[in-house]
Amino acid sequence: MMLSQMSTIDKNGRVALPKPMLDALGIVSDSEVVIELTDVGIVIKSTNLTPSITQRIADMNLPVADWEEMEQEIDAGRRS
Repeated sequence: MMLSQMSTIDKNGRVALPKPMLDALGIVSDSEVVIELTDVGIVIKSTNLTPSITQRIADMNLPVADWEEMEQEIDAGRRS
C-alpha cells in the first residue's frame, strides 16, 4: 500500500499526519511512534505493528492456572 499526501510543518516543527495514514496504521491520539532519520528522509513507524510479548500472551486468553504455570516456568528459566 502506498499513500502520499502533502502536509505543512507549523512554526513549532509539528506536522499533522493525514487521517487515512493514521487509520491504516491504527495510530490514535497519544499513540507512541518511532521516528527515524534515514538517508532518504524521515520515516515514522507505528509501534502498534508489533504487539508486545505481554500483549501477545494476553491475547491467548489462557485460563488463570495456565498463566500461573507459565510464570513459574519463566521464573525457573531465569534461575537456570
